[in-house]
Amino acid sequence: MLFKEVLGQEKLKELLMHSVREGRVPHAQLFLGPKGSANLALALAFAQYVACNNKQQDDSCGKCPSCLKHLKFVHPDLHFVFPVATTSNVKTKPISKNFLSEWRDLLDENPYFSVFDWLKHIGVDNKQGLISVEESAHVLKDLSLKPYEGETKMMLIWMPEKMNVQAANKLLKIIEEPPQKTLFLLVAESTENMLSTVLSRTQLIKVPRHSDEDLENYLTNRGVEQSKVKMISALVEGNINEALQLVDYVEDAEQ
Repeated sequence: MLFKEVLGQEKLKELLMHSVREGRVPHAQLFLGPKGSANLALALAFAQYVACNNKQQDDSCGKCPSCLKHLKFVHPDLHFVFPVATTSNVKTKPISKNFLSEWRDLLDENPYFSVFDWLKHIGVDNKQGLISVEESAHVLKDLSLKPYEGETKMMLIWMPEKMNVQAANKLLKIIEEPPQKTLFLLVAESTENMLSTVLSRTQLIKVPRHSDEDLENYLTNRGVEQSKVKMISALVEGNINEALQLVDYVEDAEQ
């Protein structure tokens, strides 16, 4: 994902790119933002910028072999972890790798989706998505290997607050002392259910909610009627995911 595709957050974008250009990237960062914020989108754009073979001053090049893989979320050095549960197709001990195809499809459609959207997308019925201890074992295995193509391995953990205590404890040491050229990118909405020992090992990046102006410009550029833009913006409090869903609802209701 390119930084220019991320709605707003210009100061954070520059801060993240500057850390890469200066070679001062923390080994573990926590992108903390409310529902419908740019926390996941920023982490994806940051990962692409780190791996880009021809970094520009203000973004990834978007054209090198690394960028082309990141744009499709298939770069072999970017690993994903996210909450999952058993489904009709995955009946025992589900892990993120069982759902990578669905994950990439939803990222391509809307990188601002919620946990509810994600679980619905993979067909979870009335279950809580979790990051389990089985998942942490696969994380340790993946990060024990050398990078496939670039210089850096990256582990993006979405919604680490859904990680159970056993899984979090198993990952503590590697988050504190990761293998060389390894980055952890944690993307969360809340720290309430995260272990303090995990939090203490990450650098916090606070991602604010979208401004009304940014949200209104985003909706306008998507062709939403101006008469609806102000109303939607006032209702969603910067949550771009809710804004998109409300646009669809209003359009459906008027047909």
